[in-house]
Amino acid sequence: MKRTTRIVNIMITAMILFIVVSVFFAIRGFSVIRKTTTASGQDFLLQSTEYVGKVIQLSMKNRHQSLNYLAIDGNLKNSDAPATYLKTSQSSLTTFFDSLNDEADALFYVAPDGTPLYAFHWNSEKKQVSIADIQSIRPFINHDLSLKQLLDNPTTQNGDSYFIDKKSYINFYKEIRTVTGSIDGYLILPLNLEAFYKNFLQDFELDYKGYPMIKDRSMTVIMHPVTKQVGLDIISDREKLYPNFDYSDLKRLEKYQLNHSSGKLTYKSYWWDEDIPSEVLKISAFEWIDVGLAHWVVAINADYNERNDAIINFVIVLSFLLVLLLLLIIICSLFIHNFRKKETIEEENRRLIEKQKQQKVQHQLELELYQRNKMETVGLLTTSIVHDMNNFLTPIIGNTQLLLEEYADNPVLEADLEEILHSAQRGKQLSSNVLRFSKTQDSVQEWMDISAAIGVATHLIGEIIPKKVQLTLSIQENLGTTKLEEIDLQNLIYNLITNAYQATKDNNDKRQKIQVTVRPASKEITDILKKDNHRMNHIDAFVTLEISDNGSGIPTKLQEKIFEPFFTTKTADEGTGLGLFAVTSIVAKYGWHLVLDSEEGHGASFLITFPVRSPK
Repeated sequence: MKRTTRIVNIMITAMILFIVVSVFFAIRGFSVIRKTTTASGQDFLLQSTEYVGKVIQLSMKNRHQSLNYLAIDGNLKNSDAPATYLKTSQSSLTTFFDSLNDEADALFYVAPDGTPLYAFHWNSEKKQVSIADIQSIRPFINHDLSLKQLLDNPTTQNGDSYFIDKKSYINFYKEIRTVTGSIDGYLILPLNLEAFYKNFLQDFELDYKGYPMIKDRSMTVIMHPVTKQVGLDIISDREKLYPNFDYSDLKRLEKYQLNHSSGKLTYKSYWWDEDIPSEVLKISAFEWIDVGLAHWVVAINADYNERNDAIINFVIVLSFLLVLLLLLIIICSLFIHNFRKKETIEEENRRLIEKQKQQKVQHQLELELYQRNKMETVGLLTTSIVHDMNNFLTPIIGNTQLLLEEYADNPVLEADLEEILHSAQRGKQLSSNVLRFSKTQDSVQEWMDISAAIGVATHLIGEIIPKKVQLTLSIQENLGTTKLEEIDLQNLIYNLITNAYQATKDNNDKRQKIQVTVRPASKEITDILKKDNHRMNHIDAFVTLEISDNGSGIPTKLQEKIFEPFFTTKTADEGTGLGLFAVTSIVAKYGWHLVLDSEEGHGASFLITFPVRSPK
């Protein structure tokens, strides 16, 4: 009996020790996982920060480029009467202001010494440009401390950021020169950075709470989702608003950012977008960028606890279970101690406890095995589903085409078969696009007759579109040869014709028509190609492929978005959003030229221009 009691005591002690060790390693494991997760989150934020920084720089360059185009189009001189310029350039000014999406409502012209000469005001509601009072623009000149630097260095894109009534602005400059080359004056565009933030960064999304913000070199907020934060120093001004808050970590953050070009760290702060800011632990990444004369720090902050909630909850549950198990063991030990004289009961209890232990270990192993098998299955499906899909679709397409020929005299059945064929072909197109963008393939380019290659590709693709669609070919022969992969040309034509067919499906009162035209490129497009790509200066011949339809056309607001990957206005059964993205990818691969000509209600035309080697 004593020996049995001693064994039981040893087992209980061992299990208690096991629980204590398990709790220790659980806590330590939590610390390691938390650090790893935090580092991963900071790396993601740093990548996002770099992306946001590039977006800001590129967008600012685009606005300066728009100002350059306006200056070239306007042919400004300070001697011109503003009314005369407004009359002759009303359309250019309207287009210019409208393209800025409410980021600017003023444009003014100053003399070489900085004296304002005249200004224009933009009414976004009426879409109208008018002459403004000179006094209304003086704040934009007086607060821009970098204006003098502009006069010394006219090539600067923009000045430094500045504030007017707690609103942040930045001035874009464009010098205007006379025929002799001397500076006639400067065209200045003040950009509202709050509107710029709303247009480009307001909808920036993270998987958890957080937002991007931008500060200048004095650590003053210039762009922030909370308007009242703009113009505030991140420490001194906030201390005036919330004197009872703890700013020690913000001071550490400020010091770190001022001494590093980029980085990531964790610190305590507050969510300033709340009515009553709550204290929170944040993870952050930042990067300094230069935009003209402005030197800004772009930072993205995220909620540390929200990102680690899953881990924290797991550890809490695990600790609770371990403590509960420990209590159960203690209770069992007391129970066994009271009835230790009954050896049979003691033995049974030990057996049950051991069995419970084994079941828990087995259950844990089963969970790990299930998770491993699940991940392996996902991997296998990801790499093989496209190939399996092709195996399924090939006989469907072939047999459907045979049935279409056999039952050509049955309109109802033919319509159903065409729908089956179209769906199968869409599936095959999807699998081809997935393979093309997910698998590295050997590039084999050959010289081929461009007219013949387009004719063959169009003929092949024409066989799979419904016969009710009128496909017209106008291909001029012997236009020359070009070096490319034939599959690229076939993929490009397939996607454009498929897009044209889908655009005409809603033609209720007119027949569906698709026109494929191949002809020598116009001199205008040839000049654009040679200007944009110096490698094409030695090429003397270009050919244009035009694929047009008589569908409903593409709205102007969508014409820039349709080439983005996965953007589609079709249903899930009709489109994947990869077709036109594939077209632009192929065009970019070879350095071709792509133009979209479309007016809503009047169809669409896609024009692709190739450099060719003239036939000998």
